[in-house]
This record gives sequence, structure tokens and C-alpha cells, in this order.
Amino acid sequence: MTSTTTGAILRAETLATDPEADAHAGAKAANLARLHAAGRRVPPFAVLSTDACARVLAPAADSIADLLAGLDPDDPATLRAVSTRIRALIEGLTLPADIAAELDAVVAELSTAATADVRFAVRSSVRGEDSATDSFAGQLDTVLNVAAAGLPAAIGAVLASAWSERALFYRARRGLDAMPIACAVVVQVLLDSAVSGVVFSCNPQTGDPSEAVVAAALGLGEGVVAGTVDCDTYFVDRGTRAITSRVVVDKHSRVTPSHDGAGTAVEDLGDPVRTAALSDAQILELAETAGELADRFGVPQDVEFAYTPDGRLHLLQARPVTVTGAGETIFDNVNVAESYPGLSSPLTFSVLRAAYEQVFRACHRDFGATARIVERNAADLYPYLVGTARGRIYYNISNWYRLFLEIPGMEFAIEGWEAALNIENRYRRPDAPAHGVARVRATALRLRVFAVILLGWLRLPRRLRAFFTELAAATADIDRRLNPDTLERERDAQALLAWTERFFTELVPAYSVQIFNDFLAQQMFHVVGLQLRRVGLAEDAALTLRNELFCGEDGVDSVDPVRSALALTARVRTDPALRALFEGPATAGEVWTALSEDRFADFRAACLRHIAEFGDRTVDELKLETDPLGEHPERLVPMLRNYLRGGQNADDMIAREQAIRRAAEQTASKLFAGKAVQRIAFRLTLRLAREHVKQRENMRLGRSRSFGLVKRVFREYGRRLHTAGLLDDPRDVFWLTYEEIAALTRGTAVDTDAARTVAIRKADHDRWRAQRLPSRIVTTGIAAAGIVDPTLEEPDDGAVAGARILRGIGCAPGRVEAPALVLRTPDPDVAIDGQVLVAATTDPGWVFLMVAAGGLVSERGSLLSHTAIIGRELGIPTVVGVPGITQLVASGDVLVLDGRAGTVTLGQEQP
Repeated sequence: MTSTTTGAILRAETLATDPEADAHAGAKAANLARLHAAGRRVPPFAVLSTDACARVLAPAADSIADLLAGLDPDDPATLRAVSTRIRALIEGLTLPADIAAELDAVVAELSTAATADVRFAVRSSVRGEDSATDSFAGQLDTVLNVAAAGLPAAIGAVLASAWSERALFYRARRGLDAMPIACAVVVQVLLDSAVSGVVFSCNPQTGDPSEAVVAAALGLGEGVVAGTVDCDTYFVDRGTRAITSRVVVDKHSRVTPSHDGAGTAVEDLGDPVRTAALSDAQILELAETAGELADRFGVPQDVEFAYTPDGRLHLLQARPVTVTGAGETIFDNVNVAESYPGLSSPLTFSVLRAAYEQVFRACHRDFGATARIVERNAADLYPYLVGTARGRIYYNISNWYRLFLEIPGMEFAIEGWEAALNIENRYRRPDAPAHGVARVRATALRLRVFAVILLGWLRLPRRLRAFFTELAAATADIDRRLNPDTLERERDAQALLAWTERFFTELVPAYSVQIFNDFLAQQMFHVVGLQLRRVGLAEDAALTLRNELFCGEDGVDSVDPVRSALALTARVRTDPALRALFEGPATAGEVWTALSEDRFADFRAACLRHIAEFGDRTVDELKLETDPLGEHPERLVPMLRNYLRGGQNADDMIAREQAIRRAAEQTASKLFAGKAVQRIAFRLTLRLAREHVKQRENMRLGRSRSFGLVKRVFREYGRRLHTAGLLDDPRDVFWLTYEEIAALTRGTAVDTDAARTVAIRKADHDRWRAQRLPSRIVTTGIAAAGIVDPTLEEPDDGAVAGARILRGIGCAPGRVEAPALVLRTPDPDVAIDGQVLVAATTDPGWVFLMVAAGGLVSERGSLLSHTAIIGRELGIPTVVGVPGITQLVASGDVLVLDGRAGTVTLGQEQP
């Protein structure tokens, strides 16, 4: 047997005492050895050295090199194919005889040190892994619960994972692809863990070195790092050794060794464990241990731990914390994608960015930000509330949190905001001061915020009227300017640019009233759910009842376009000549042309009134490149045909929703029976929430009309740039940004070859359109370095192969069984007749498609998204937030959608 650096197997003792052995052990094993040398309790382990692993891999080395030579890490298909072939090569290898013999001897030693029926954890240990710059977190495989006889196969699987698809991509993104992969493998005794988890010596969100963070779950630690089980979280002040905050959850499951062989299983505990996974003494022991290791090694530490049933602490891994939230920027599109799905033009993004800057500067003042706060954030906050990645629009979530936190006392509202937008929780609200001056100051700040909000609420009706007055004035002005009879100087490029600048400084800030109303809607909606839970409803039941209480609301302007279209459909249904025309074989264009006949004059006039009133409400309506209905009036025809075929009736839909609402109100009355004070508070909150949710939708229609004005201006601008010879086509204006258009107009453009810019951007969008991006991108430092090549999102293979019941957020009650109609991009001409619409996301313009559908399912959205609200108003069963459903379902697959339970059951697949 060998115990030197030239041997096949390196013992823990060798690594702890021989610094040169680290070079043959890989980073993870070297870190374990450092823990061992520091006197920490580490499960017995040994390491198959890099030299030994190189011998194991030698028969396949040339073939691996050939496969990697032509690898394009940015091509997912090539990456997958190369990784699969390398895995097959490696897993087909066998251990050389001398290495296999030495492994048997080491296993015998480790078994003696542990128990008779010892099982092992087999982990990668690759050069650079678990380093201070490159953690490789989740990129390389670990195989748990391995019997001695299964170790050779497990070692092969771990070695192969160094060339897995995700590891190759990670290395390329981190600039490591040209480096040779030096593999070692750790073979370690697997503990019978009662509680496991991770402790950080610093807060990984804020980078604060004085605060340790502990995450713990029952069973093996795999459940914590993989996020598959419920975890408790604890925060510890390292200076005072005080547990400053704890989040103890109901623990429904734990990870245990599989009883069927190698691997692990998630065990359902039956009755959930509601007590803390760790005692206070254990929490403090972990915080102290992590702090001592950070001090010893000179950098913050991320330590995986396990407590055995006898209460003893064991350290399983330790590595430097590679990234903290101090320099972190989070981009998330979970809510913004509802209004801007897929790719958006550069002009749309630039106008949106400028609009958000003006709206939220004004909005911050509405919520009590002082002039000093506004000035302080003018340069680096308000202009950067949205970002873009490969043509997609994202919220800069980090800056949205700053909007709240810049106003002292506003942090209480973050929880309701996160819930309303259905975004992943990132903010941990600190505990309120318990006593003293700090408590008095916190109370005073909170009272100031409440006073500001109360004053804003009292002013809200007047401000809503003022916005629509401003909108009417802007509409009249642009109607006059774009009239051919208007003097040229009032509608030339300079005049159009000046109008746009006034749009940003006058109408856009007035829209901040919508943000204030949104805030009230989000908070009141959240409070309604809390009140229902406080009278005894479980969380799911409270959410369901809350949804039903918001059905059937009168006065929602967003539904008016649908009611108008249904009224037109009723006229078609009762007029034999119109019905024959619409049910006949003529195309939409031919039908619209036929409506010019004298006999259809009244109906055509009604259609034109509908278009004039609601023509800005279209699919993708907030994208400037999307044409309004007035430019393609024939698109009204397939919409009316869908309603004619489906037999939709506005009165029936309203009656159904109001019946649901009345039943929900009766249920709520029973819950609050005998609780007079709570009942009065609930009714007041519900009334306010309903009013603000309704106004939210009404303002969205106003927003659509505002963007309709901007569309008209930039279409005229495109014609003028084309006439001036700067653009090949008037519609190419959408490939320029607002700032570039202003620079071309006023002589400050550093590149005046607009046609070349347009061609480059068109090519970029053609390439990006086929790619699928994650809904959340986290960057550090220079944001473009993280945004330019985020990992492409792929469907969960396990979900594709297995699950038949998918879960999301039930938004509108009702149950329907119907074929799916998967729409990856909106198509206003698509024929819909009771199918379940399946989409990645929807925007307000989908309302016309929703009415003819039997139900709606989307991958993104929240309980207060437009999709949810309109689904409730129209009585269409709706479920949002079902990850990956557009990848799991094909058009024609039969779905059973339950809008109350929030489930989508995959039925019989279409042959």
C-alpha cells in the first residue's frame, strides 16, 4: 500500500502533513485535509490522486481531446453531443489492477474506522474546484450511498462529470476551457446524518463578515444544497454571539440513503416537523466554527456540515465564499415578461427605460423620498430599473429593492411586493428594535410613511383624473400635428422629437399615480390573504378564496374591449348576411373588403368605432414595433370568428363570475361570524383592495393608449428618416434606440451609418430568437459580462419524463378538460375554439384570445398579473407560474386544468 505523493491513493494523514501532496489531490481534497489539520472532525476519507485518475483515463485521452478540439460551448446541441460521447468513453473504462487492489485496501481501512456496513460518498476533486474564484457549484457530480463493490463505477461516473455539459459550459464561461482538467476523486465515509446543512461565515447576500448564516434540514445535506427539502435559516451576529433572526419552517421531508441501492431518496415525514432542526447551542457552534475557519484561512468560508444522532458535529466540505451580494446585480423578468414577452426592439427598450426613469423618480417623491434622496439616486438608480439581455427585457431587481430601502420605514412593504410579483424572495427584513431610542426612531419612521401613504390615498382620485386629462390633451395634440393640413414645421423631425421629450417630462410622470395605486393594490391584496389565514384557513384555501372574492368586479375598463367585440359578434350572429360572410370561406382580408358594401355600412361603422376606441389593445401592445389594429383592421375578423364559433356571451360570463363572487362572500361571512372587529376590518380591506385592483387594470388601458401615441410618432419618424436616406425601410426605425434617433436629429451621433447598425441588430435578433434564457440572471461587477452569455435555460428532463400533474398558481376558478393550444408567440389570427391556451407568458392584448379559450396556462405570472385579473373577470379558468409547460405540452395534448387548485393534469397525448 502507498502513502506517498507518488502512490495511487492518498490518505488524509498524508495530505495533512505533506504540502506537496495537495498538487495531486485536487482542491476539494486539499480543503478537507486543511480541515483535518485544523483539528476538525471530518469523516474518514482518502483520495484517488490526479496521477491515478490520469492513468484510469489514459485509454480514452486521445479520443476526448479529439472531441474537445472542435467544441463550440455556445452551441447547446454540440455541447450535449460531445459530453454524452465523453461520458460513454469514461464509464466504459476499468480501473488498472494495481489501483483497484489499493482501493480495496483503503476501503478496508476506512471500514474499520467506521462501521461494518459502511457506505461511501464519492466526490469530485478537480483543479480549481471550490477555489476562491471558481466554485464549480453544482457543476460536478457527487455519488452518495455507495457500497464498497460499487466504488469503481461511482469513480467512473464522477470522473465523467468533469466533462459534463454543464461543467464544460461553466469552464468556458469562466475562461477555463483551455486548461487541462486534472481530476482526483474523494472517497469518504457517508455519515448517518440527523441534521445537515451549510454555514457561511459571512452573509452571502450582503457580504457582511460580522453576520454568519446557517441553513439546515433533516437528513443528508444534499437536500439543502439541491433545494429539494424544507430548510430552516438562522442569522448570527458573530461579535455578540446572538442569534438575531431565525426562519423555522414546517419540514415535510428529508433526504436519506436509498434502500434500493446507491443514491438517495426524499422521504416524506408524514406529519411535518415544526420544531427547529438545530438547537441554539448548535447554531452558535456552527457560527463560531465557520468564523474560526475564515480567520484561519484568511477568506470567508462556505462550510457543509452534518450532526450525527449522537449530537456530534462533522465537517464535510469547506470552500471560500466565491460571490457575495455586495457587488451583485439581479435581473429578473418574471413580471415584466407579461408586458414584454420574447424579444423587444431596441427602440421599445430605450423608450421603456426612459419612461421608467421618469415615472419612478416622480413615484419616489410620492412615497416620501426627500429632495436629497431623489438627487442622490438620479444618476445610478432611476435610469437603471430595467435591463436587457439578448433582446429580452428584465427588471433590475437589485435597484427595485433600493427603491424601497432608500425611504426609511418602507421596508415593511417589500414582502407584499415580492408576493404580488411572484418573484423569488431575496430580502430578509431585520427584526424591529426591541427597546430604547432605536425603537422610538423606527416607530416614528413607520408613522411618517403611513402618513405619506394616507395623504397619497386621499389624493388618488384627483390624480387619476389628472392623468386621463393629460392623456386626452396629448392625444388631441398628436392628432393635430400628424394631420396633413398642419404646417410642416409643427410635424417635422425636430418637432416630433420635442413632442417626445414633452411626453417624457409631462405625461409619463403623471403615470406615477399608477405605481402608487399598484402599491396599494399589492399591499391590500396581500393583507386580504393574511386576514383569511388568521381566521383559520390553510394557506392554499386562503389563496383560493381570495381569488374568488375578486371575481365579477364591475367597472374594469380592460374588459371593455372584449365586451365591445362580443357586441359586434352578437350583431353578426343575428344578421343572416353578416353571418354567412363570416362563416364562409373568405379570408379575413376579403371579409373586411366586403364590409365596404353599402348593405354592411352600419356594421363597418361600428367596427371602425371599436378600432378607434380600442385599437391600441393588441397582442404585444406595449412593443412599439407592434402595429395597432387600425393599421390592419382585417385582424378584427378572425377575432369575431372565434367568438362566433365559440358562442361566447358577455352576459353569461359576467353572471358566472358574480355567482362565484357571491358564494365566496358567503364563505367569508361564515369565517368571520362572531368576530365583529375582524369582520369590519376584513370588509374594509377587501373593498379597498377591489377598488385598487380595478383601477390597476383601468390604468393599464390608459398605458396602452399612451404607447399608442408614441407608436404613431415613431412611425412618422421612420418615414422621415427613410426619406432622408438614413434608413432603407421606414420600419427600420425600431432597430435604433431613442437616444440614437435624437443624436441623428441633433447632430451628436458618433456613428451616422444607421443602416449598418440596423443590419447588425437584425442579425443579432435572428440568432437570439431561437435561444431560451433563464428568468433570472445574477451578475457581479460589470453587468454586461454576466448578461451577454447567461446559461441557456433548458427543460427539466425529469419533469419531461415523469410528472403528469403540474402545479402553479390558481388564479381564476373553474375546471376544464380540453386540447392544448401552445402559442410560443402570439398570433392574433389563430383559430381558437375552447382549447386551453398554453404560453410562456401573456400580455394584456391576449384578452381577445383568452375569451375564446376554455382556459389559460402560462409559465410566468402572479396573482395580480393582468392574466390573472382578466381570467377572473371573464370566468376563464387560469393557472400561472407553471415552469416549462410550453416544453412539456404539445398542441392537441388533452389537459385537465383546475383554476381553483392551480393544477394542470396531462391527459392523453395527441398521436
